[in-house]
Amino acid sequence: MLNVFYTEVLKLKRSKLVWLTIFGGALPAILAIFGQSGHMNWNDLLVNNSLFLNVMIAPMLLSLLAGFVVVREYGDNTINQLFVYPHRRVTILVGKMVVILLLTLAIFALNYVLIWSAGSLMTDQAITEELFWKFTRAQLWMFVLQALLIPVTMTVGTVGKSFIPPVVLGIIAILINMMGLQSVEDSIDGRITLVSFIPFGSMIVHLLDIMKSNVNEDIYRIHALYPQGVVFLMFFIFNIFYYAKSEVHSGS
Repeated sequence: MLNVFYTEVLKLKRSKLVWLTIFGGALPAILAIFGQSGHMNWNDLLVNNSLFLNVMIAPMLLSLLAGFVVVREYGDNTINQLFVYPHRRVTILVGKMVVILLLTLAIFALNYVLIWSAGSLMTDQAITEELFWKFTRAQLWMFVLQALLIPVTMTVGTVGKSFIPPVVLGIIAILINMMGLQSVEDSIDGRITLVSFIPFGSMIVHLLDIMKSNVNEDIYRIHALYPQGVVFLMFFIFNIFYYAKSEVHSGS
């Protein structure tokens, strides 16, 4: 397992994924900073950063990262050699998932550090303990919920064998997120309930629950962990069978 993981990490050294990861962690913080007026407000800064990261940046970026890790094997015609390595195919699959997980963690950790550092440099206003833990909890939840979507982002790249399906998935995820965000902003109860059951959108409703506390508690919703967890299990199992049944001569 360690050899497989080390091999996947070595592949990243010759790619631009590291720079893309830095860009993904820094851009939401930069946008949130530019969105501040002359008087910096910690709550607005942190909320805007979370929304930029989870609504706009992460869906597309993480789909591309996951797609790159799996699609590159087909584009470089190395999938045949990969499948004849003396390792179980599920081990190769898990190794790729761990790499994508670490890239996701790097994006969220970098964003977390940058937004606190930028806010501290912009103002002498002290951050309240309540707001600190609220934002930290939201960041941790979003990382976990994004990580649970790794199998589905891998699936669209593996089955499609090109970068187009991950891009399409990223666009769809952004649209779902925007629908969830607008539903909460406009207090459209039925749409909030609907989005709560849809992966991607469910985590945005959960994020707004944590960060804004303006969602009607009487609306029947499920915790975002459930739809994301179901999607994780379904597509992880699918990926295992797909890898196991793939032909060596074609890589399909």
